[in-house]
Formats: sequence, C-alpha cells, structure tokens
Amino acid sequence: MRHPILHLEVLAADGTRASDHVVFCRLRDQSVRVEECCRCARCDAIEELPTPAVSCTPPNHPLEPSEDPRGETIVVGSILCKGTLVLSDEVPVRRALEVMRDADRRSVPVVDNRHVMVGLIHDAAFVRPLARVGAVGHAMSSPIAIDERTPVRMALKLLVANHLREATVVSKERVPLGIFRDVDGLRWITAARRSAEG
Repeated sequence: MRHPILHLEVLAADGTRASDHVVFCRLRDQSVRVEECCRCARCDAIEELPTPAVSCTPPNHPLEPSEDPRGETIVVGSILCKGTLVLSDEVPVRRALEVMRDADRRSVPVVDNRHVMVGLIHDAAFVRPLARVGAVGHAMSSPIAIDERTPVRMALKLLVANHLREATVVSKERVPLGIFRDVDGLRWITAARRSAEG
C-alpha cells in the first residue's frame, strides 16, 4: 500500500522556512512523522517517484474506496495527496500578501511557534486595509479546520454548512496537514462509485 508524504512548510517572520513531513497511517488512523513511520516493521520503502510516498504492508486490508463509495467511513486524512504552506503568526501582513499572490492562494493557515493552527489569513481584497497592523496574528480570522479523522462525506457537509470551498485538514494536535477542497471530495466520491459499479 502506498501513502503520500505530506510536506508542511512553515514560513517564519525572518523569511526562513522550516519543513516537516508526515504520512497518514491507516493502521493507526492518524498522521505520523515520516521518521516514525520508517521505524515501523510494516514500512517497506520510501518511494520518490512519481511523488514521494511510503510503501507499507498493513496487517489487515484497509477499506477500499469501492467498499465505501459514499465516503461515510474512509477519512479525509487518508485521501490527502500533498501538504501545505503555512505562516507563522509573526509574519508581517505585507509578506503574507506576497506569499498568497506568488502561490496563487486565497487564504493561508496561520500557526503558532508549535505549528498549531491558530487562524487563517485571507486574500488581498480582505487583508489590504489591514496591511499596516503588522503581523498576521493581528489580521487573521478564526479558522474552520477539519480533523484528519473526519469521514469524507462529513468533511463535505462541513464545507457546505460553512459556505466554504476548502478548509485546512489538521492532526489531532491541530497541526495543518493539507487542504481539503470540495472538488477533491466530490471527485473522490465519483471515482469510488465508479469503482464500486465496475
């Protein structure tokens, strides 16, 4: 079984970037750091191509999408394919605007010094009047995050209930893991249904 490695990149106020790599463990039903994953006896290899992933042999066969085409059991953490960029709460708002423009993002998660998600900084149209306030910690809004153990269908319902197209997926410690978009969930359910029918 192949599990994508999720890359978390944290931009600090001084411009430096720190990286962390996690993988969703279907055995533990939560994300773990790649170093911890590699120590597991079930880890077979780290693969670089076509994208970085961990190959492992779980003791029991995890549920396949075709066995749960409605996404009522398979969790959102298991379908993430890549990580995300986040900002320290001390990053200047002006720098945050540059990052969002360069990355073509409408919002970016904001984290504290333990990489715990504390807010969300929105696109230039919302933030520009606040550019003089200093750090993003003073201009962020309260985050709506999805726990990695939330079933895919429930994650889609959370987006709809909050009138969102996307939300940050977080670990149980509230560390960002990736972005879940409504289109990703709908495509996953469509593919799972086709697999179940075919």
